[in-house]
Amino acid sequence: MALKDLLVCIDPNPGSDTRLKLALNLARAGKAHLTGVYPLPNARGVRGELAGFGGVPAMAGIAEEPASPGAAVSDVLDAAEAAEQAEHYFKDELRLAGIEGEWHMLPDGDPVELIEFAKSVDLTIMGQRPPSSGPNGAARFRPEDVVIAAARPVLVIPYAGTFEAVGKRVLIAWNGTREANRALNDALPLLADAEALTVMFVGTNERDLEQHWPALERVVGHLQRHGINTTSEGTLRRELAISDMLLSRAADLTADMIVAGGYHHSQLREALIGGVSRDLLDHMTVPVLMSH
Repeated sequence: MALKDLLVCIDPNPGSDTRLKLALNLARAGKAHLTGVYPLPNARGVRGELAGFGGVPAMAGIAEEPASPGAAVSDVLDAAEAAEQAEHYFKDELRLAGIEGEWHMLPDGDPVELIEFAKSVDLTIMGQRPPSSGPNGAARFRPEDVVIAAARPVLVIPYAGTFEAVGKRVLIAWNGTREANRALNDALPLLADAEALTVMFVGTNERDLEQHWPALERVVGHLQRHGINTTSEGTLRRELAISDMLLSRAADLTADMIVAGGYHHSQLREALIGGVSRDLLDHMTVPVLMSH
């Protein structure tokens, strides 16, 4: 089924323009509706990185002046002006591309409303967290929050680089779990014009490879019946992290997208997205489609 309803997160971060261009290209190709969402901070959020303000403690041993309410309001007004400019740009691009869409401003850093939007679209397009992002930094929305809670696929775009299309050469990280299978099938609408697709399984030992190989071949057959040129690869983990192996292989294949399942631990382990998924989101060099 073609992608007909897309959501893109736009923000002041570097890479936002690349993210929007990719979303516009996907919407144009599928004649899809495109919703743009933008994080609008309040005074607390804008000045939150100042010492002790907004829940961020001051640096140890250094006394800080309290944030000026007037300065905070000024920052909010600047942020509102930037949001208005972003809205005009978004709507102009929709009009030029002949795409239907809508615009919404959401509370900065609070994923609840974004998750509700993401639940009712075919695909959400978000940006990778910049490495400098802190608890109240420029990350805006965290992709992992949406992946875990929305039950819909999320395409995460690296903060650096240019990515105007995905789905031509794709690496699928597969291990037989429900999350991996969910991600694979959620990616199908993006794979209709794929030139080459590789399904990769990383095993801990030879017996692991042998046990999973029949299922891996069935996955390849499933994709081939969709008319997608697909090959399988099985390899041993050895001393490298699985995420590093996936990223290295994606570079070898000149892949324009990685497809992976998103995992999370229990609340006793911070209820965050799991190791391989977390590492991919931290170190991605190409867009990653992730589902949970």
